Amino acid sequence: MSITPVVAAGDLCLPSIGLLADDLLQAFAAGDVVRLDLSAVAAPDLSVVQLVESARRSARDDGRDFALTAPVGAPFRALLARAGFTPASDDDAAFWFHGDSAQ
Repeated sequence: MSITPVVAAGDLCLPSIGLLADDLLQAFAAGDVVRLDLSAVAAPDLSVVQLVESARRSARDDGRDFALTAPVGAPFRALLARAGFTPASDDDAAFWFHGDSAQ
C-alpha cells in the first residue's frame, strides 16, 4: 500500500483552490490512500473547508482512505468554528482534530 501525499501551503483561498483540487484529483487517481497536509496553510477560507469536505465524502463513498497528516492548527480551528463545524461530531473530530477537542 502506497500513500500519496498532498501538501497545501500559503494563503489558500478561492482564487487558488483550483490548484489543490487538481492535486487531490491526481492523488486519488494514483491510489487508494491519500494524506493531506494543511499545516503550512496560513490563511484558509471557506473554499478550503468545502473542498476538503467534498474530497472526504467522495473518498468515503469510493472506499478510499483519506485523512489529514496532522490535526488542523489555529487558523483552521477558527475557520471551522465560524463555519459551524464545532462542536464537532465524532467523525468530524476524528478527521479535522484527530480526535482532540475542537476547543
